[in-house]
Amino acid sequence: GCPLGFHQNRRSCYWFSTIKSSFAEAAGYCRYLESHLAIISNKDEDSFIRGYATRLGEAFNYWLGASDLNIEGRWLWEGQRRMNYTNWSPGQPDNAGGIEHCLELRRDLGNYLWNDYQCQKPSHFICEKERIPYTNSLHANLQQRDSLHANLQQR
Repeated sequence: GCPLGFHQNRRSCYWFSTIKSSFAEAAGYCRYLESHLAIISNKDEDSFIRGYATRLGEAFNYWLGASDLNIEGRWLWEGQRRMNYTNWSPGQPDNAGGIEHCLELRRDLGNYLWNDYQCQKPSHFICEKERIPYTNSLHANLQQRDSLHANLQQR
């Protein structure tokens, strides 16, 4: 199963943020949730994420875990993973103004097709983590609840 608040598709769990933050802050937030910014590896995963975002219908855009911050025009997923699948909106990425280096899904571009955007701009974001086999899922949820509780008490 997936932790509370995460939604399952095949072997992954996804968390769609209700808050907005910069690309870097979003990546940090996902790490805090023991996950990473979502990586889309195939059409099935892309359809699930775009479909879910459309059903939620709230967010104008979502960060995904890719950028061309290292080398302009060379888009890589977090951890320097190459993109084997892409679904850019027509004419994207265009590096508008020479300052768009992070990957977002954007609602007004063909219902959450991919776009390059300014990394510091606040945006919603999607975190992804591997699904835990069912035997451990209750234990994991309790563990997550306990660690969250402990973190809150430390503040």
